[in-house]
Amino acid sequence: MLKKFLLVLVLTAAIAGCSTCKGVKTPDQDEPPVILGSYAAEHIRPGANWRVYLKAQDADGDMDAIVAQIWQPGVGYYPTAFTYLQGGNRQGFAGFVFLKTRPDSRLLRDQFQLEAFVRDCGGNKSETVKLILRFDNREGYGALPAPDEWREAANNELGVIQVQIRSSEEYGSDDGGDNPPIF
Repeated sequence: MLKKFLLVLVLTAAIAGCSTCKGVKTPDQDEPPVILGSYAAEHIRPGANWRVYLKAQDADGDMDAIVAQIWQPGVGYYPTAFTYLQGGNRQGFAGFVFLKTRPDSRLLRDQFQLEAFVRDCGGNKSETVKLILRFDNREGYGALPAPDEWREAANNELGVIQVQIRSSEEYGSDDGGDNPPIF
């Protein structure tokens, strides 16, 4: 039994040592990341992936994650989503994260706001960018190509925003509440 306990303890320590933040600095020793630009189409069709383009850099090269939270009027905030950065993207990147949406026509009535920032290993945060998402079934709102200034970023997929948005009708919420139901 003691051998199993020690094995679990050693494996836990080894896994903890493999984190992305090595030599963590305190916020006063570290420069915060800077978001140099952001873009996302304001309208997409239900069922399309919503691409959020970001360009960021960090003088210290220790960016850890893109932190994103979605707010929906009448529903509130969805759980926070983290997209962890690796390799050369920790120094600086131009790329995109994306949100998968459902092909639900009830989304046409809703609007969403994404708030995102970049966090580094020292706990520093960039400024927050805010982007609006609305749904529309008109022709041309399917898979939209990236604008010219974001073509290079379109080749660098950073990850997925692990949140499933829903129509406010699904929540049965017309009371303007700020919190989604607890499951």
